[in-house]
Amino acid sequence: MTASCCQLLYFLLALTIATTYAQEPIDDAIEDNGLSNLNLPPCPATSYEISQYGPETPLSACILYDLNPRSDDALFVNSTINSTNAADQPSFTEVGLVQVTPSGCHNHRDGANTAISKLNNDNDGRGVAIGHFGTSYIKFRLISIIGGNNNNIGNDAYSVVHEEILDEVFQNVDNVHFMLGSCSFASANDKPMALKHAKIVLSQVGPPGFYMDVANNPYVFGIHVNSDTYSLPALKALQFHLDATGESTKKQPVRVVYRDRSEFFKSTCRSAIDAATLQGFDVTAIEFNPDGEEMPGVPNSQNVEFLEGLADQLCSADEGPNTNNAAVIACVQERDADVMIARMILNGCRPTLAWFTTATWGWATRNSDRIPFFLGGGQWHENFAYSDKYFENGTAVLEYGKEKFGYMGSYDHIVSYAMPMLIVELITSYFEVVDSPNITDALVNRYHEIRRSLVKIDNVDTIFGPVSFNEYQRNDGRAAAGMQWVQKGNATAFQLGCISPLDQADVPIVIPSQSSLPCPPGSYIDQNLVEGDPAILADKCTLCPAGTFALYENTNLQCQQCPEGSISLEGANYCVATKDNLTSVGLQVLGIIFVVISWSSTIGYMVWLYLKRNDPVVKMSQPESLFLLCVGAFISTSAIIPLTLAEAAPGESTRGASAACRSIPFLYSLGWVLMYTSLTAKSWRLFKVARNAELARRVRVSVREIYVMVAVVLLVDVSILIAWVVVAPLQYIRTNVSTTLNEATGVMTVETAGSCQGSANDVSMWAFLGPIIIIHVASMIVTNVILFKVKGISDRYQEQKYVALASIYICELVLLGLPILIAVQESGEARYIVIAGVIFLTDTGVLALIFLPKIKYAKVGLPEGMTVTESIGIKRTNVKSQAGRGSDYPVSAVEEIRRRASMTVNRNSSVLSSQSEGPAVIPSPVASVISVASSGEEKVDEIEESDYDDFQDAKSTCSTNCSNV
Repeated sequence: MTASCCQLLYFLLALTIATTYAQEPIDDAIEDNGLSNLNLPPCPATSYEISQYGPETPLSACILYDLNPRSDDALFVNSTINSTNAADQPSFTEVGLVQVTPSGCHNHRDGANTAISKLNNDNDGRGVAIGHFGTSYIKFRLISIIGGNNNNIGNDAYSVVHEEILDEVFQNVDNVHFMLGSCSFASANDKPMALKHAKIVLSQVGPPGFYMDVANNPYVFGIHVNSDTYSLPALKALQFHLDATGESTKKQPVRVVYRDRSEFFKSTCRSAIDAATLQGFDVTAIEFNPDGEEMPGVPNSQNVEFLEGLADQLCSADEGPNTNNAAVIACVQERDADVMIARMILNGCRPTLAWFTTATWGWATRNSDRIPFFLGGGQWHENFAYSDKYFENGTAVLEYGKEKFGYMGSYDHIVSYAMPMLIVELITSYFEVVDSPNITDALVNRYHEIRRSLVKIDNVDTIFGPVSFNEYQRNDGRAAAGMQWVQKGNATAFQLGCISPLDQADVPIVIPSQSSLPCPPGSYIDQNLVEGDPAILADKCTLCPAGTFALYENTNLQCQQCPEGSISLEGANYCVATKDNLTSVGLQVLGIIFVVISWSSTIGYMVWLYLKRNDPVVKMSQPESLFLLCVGAFISTSAIIPLTLAEAAPGESTRGASAACRSIPFLYSLGWVLMYTSLTAKSWRLFKVARNAELARRVRVSVREIYVMVAVVLLVDVSILIAWVVVAPLQYIRTNVSTTLNEATGVMTVETAGSCQGSANDVSMWAFLGPIIIIHVASMIVTNVILFKVKGISDRYQEQKYVALASIYICELVLLGLPILIAVQESGEARYIVIAGVIFLTDTGVLALIFLPKIKYAKVGLPEGMTVTESIGIKRTNVKSQAGRGSDYPVSAVEEIRRRASMTVNRNSSVLSSQSEGPAVIPSPVASVISVASSGEEKVDEIEESDYDDFQDAKSTCSTNCSNV
C-alpha cells in the first residue's frame, strides 16, 4: 500500500514538473478535444532521440504525436461536399487511437505514425471509405504519449505512470476507441486499462501466456505470432538430421539456459524444453534469476563468475573436444550472451547448434565475428514478401521510415504499422453491407459486436503477413520467422537469412554446425581455433600439414604421420608412395654385361675367323657371310644399350628416352637382317654350287652377288624403319598402371610405367612393325628351305642343321618371351630383363650354333686317310667298293668324277687301272677339278671354264659307264 502511494505521488510530481517546464503549449485544436486536460507537454526531442536516453537522463511524460485530422482538414470542418444528391454527400467520422510507450520504443511509435499518415491521405485526403456505397469515411487520430524514461525511474514506477496516463486519456479524450499496444514489459500495463474501459488493445507480445486470461479480459488481442515457436525450427531440423544419419536423439544433448524474470525469455525457452523432451533429446534446463545475488551486492546478471558457471553447465572443458557438442538454446540478454559465449569458447565447446535470443537483435551486428551460423527467431524478416496497397513489402516501410524519421527501423516498426491497417480492415468488414453506416453509434453502442468481429477475422492480409486469431485471441495466421546467420550466394560476409516459414525462406538451415562436425579427410580439429576463434559455430578444421594425412573423417586434434617411404602435401587424405617401375642399376649393369658378353664372343668369333681363314671349314663356309653374321649380331646386341637408356623418371625430360626408343628397332632390326640375310645368301650360294656340282655344270657365284643380296633386303628394312621414324616415331610415355590404397597404413601407391609407344597420331606402329616382322620371318623360312635342299653336304661344311636349330631356338625364345613380356608389361624391370634377355640369347645362341661346330671341326680336322674332297659329301650314293666290301661308302661328287674319268681313260687307251684301293689316275683336266677340292688353295665353287670343258669331253667318252651323271 505504501509503495502504491509513493508511485502515485511520483506520478503527480511528474505531471507538475511537466506542466511547469513544458517547452510549448498544446495547440487549441487539441485542447478542444480534451487532450489538454492531461496537462502533458510536447516531448523535448524526436522519437528516436528519446529512445537513446540513458539511465542518467530524466524524462517526464509527454505527448510525442497528436495526429488530429481536424486540425488541418477542411473536409472535416465542412462536412459536406458540393453535390445535388444528398445521398452522395460524404460524411466523416474520427476514430481515435492511443499508444503509451516508455522512452526506448521508437519503432512502435513511428510505425503507427506511418500508417496513420497513409490512411488519412487516402481517397484524396478523405480518409478510408466505409459502407456499401463507400460514401462514408473515417480518419484516424493518433495520440502517442511517452510515459517516461523507465531506465531512469525503474520499470515498476514507470508501470504506474503508464496506467494512469491511459486511464486519463480514456476519461478525458473523445472518440478514443482502440489502443495500440506498447512495447516490451509495458505491454502488461495496457491490459487492465483495456478491461476497465472496454477498449480493444492490439498487443505486441509474443509469449502465449500473455493471452491466457481471455475469459476474464476479452479485449486483449495479440498481433505478434507465438514467440514460443521461435526455436522450434532449429530443433526440428536437428531431429531431421539425426534421423537421416540414423542417430538417436537420446544421444544428442540439448541444454537450455534462460532468465526466469521475463515472460518472453521464460516461455520461449520452456517451450523449447518441452519440444526437445517430446522429441527424445537429452535435455538439461538451466534457469536463473538475473536479479538474484549469488554474490552479495552483485546481481547475477552482473556477476561474471556466476554467468561463467552457467556456461560451464552448457558445455564443460572436462567433456573433451568430441563430447561437448550439445545443442545450446539461450534465452538471455546481451551481456549474458557475451560472458557465456566467451566461456564456452575457452572450454573448447563445439555446439551442434546455438540458438540465442540475441541473434536477431542489434547485438548480432555488433558481434559480427561471433554470429556465423547462430540461430534466432523473430516476428518478421526482410525477405518476407507480404505487401499492402501502400508498400510493396516490409522493407519498403522501413525505407520510408528512414527517410521520414532518420533511422532504419526494425520489425517493431512494421508491426506497429500493420495494427492501424488491421483496425481499418475490421471496421470496413463490419460495415461492408451497410448503405449508410453510423460509425460513431457502432463504436459507442455496439462495440462488443465489433470486438466479436475481430475474433472472427480470418487470414487478413497485412504487410506483417496473414492475421488470424485463435481461441486465445492471438495471431496464428503464420509461423514465426526462423533466422540464421549464413553466407548467401557468393557473399563472404554473413547475413541474417530466413529459414522459416518455408514459403518465405531464402536460405536452407545449416544444422549441425560446422564446428560440431568431424573434420573432413585431410584435416584435423585445430585446438587453436577451438579456443581462439570467436565464431564458435564456424569450421574448426585445419588442413593436415605436409607429411601427414587423415584418411577418414577426423575427430582428433592432429593428423597421422606418413609411413616411411611415402609423402603427402598439405591437406592430404592419404600419403603417396610411388612405384615408378624404373630399371634398377643392378639390372642395367646386367644388361651391359649381356652386351659385353655378346660383343666379346662376336669379336672372338671374328678373330678366329681371321686366324682360320685358310682352313677348309672356313673356306667352304664362306668367310664373307660369316663376317656379316658377326656384324649383324654385334649391331643387334647393341640395341640393349638404348633399351637401357630408354627410361625417364616421373618429372624428368623424356627427350633422351624417346630418342633411345627410336634407336632400338633400328639396331635390332638391322642386326637381324644382317645375320639372317647373310645366312640366306650363304646358304643360297652353297646350294647353287652343290646343285651344279652334282650336275657337273659350270657355275660361278661371286662374293659381290652375296653382298648385293644382303644389301637389297637391308635397304627394304632401312626404308621401313626410316618411314616409321618420320611418320609415327616412337615416344617414351609414362602412364599410370594402377593406384592402390592400403587403408591400414593410409598409403596410396601410385604405380606408373614408362615404355616406348607409338605417337598419338592415327598411324599405328604395327603398320611398320608388321612388314619388319614379315621380312625377318621370311628370312628364317627361306634360309631353312635352302639349307634343307643341301642337307646332303657334310655337316662339316654346311649349317642346315644348326641354322634350323637356331631358328627353332629363336622361335622358342619368342614363344616364351612374348607371353612373359605381355604379362609383365606394367613392370619396367621385368620388361627390360625379358627384352634384353631375348636379344642376348638370340644373338649369342645363333652365333654359337653357327661357329662352335666349325670350331670343333677345324680343331679335330679330317679323319685319318680322308681327303677334303672325300669329306664334302654332296650326296650319299650306294656304291660297292671295288675291293669287294659289302658296306656302303659315302662317295663325294669329286670322287664320282674321278671314278668315271678313270673308266673313260681305260676304255680309250685300253689301259686298265690297277684293282688296288688307291686313287685312280685321271687326265689333267679332271685332275685340275679334283685338285681345287683337295688342295684348299682355291674355292670349290670357282670352277674355271677350261677345266669345265675338259671335264665335259671326258664325260662324253664314257657314254655307258657315266650314264648316272
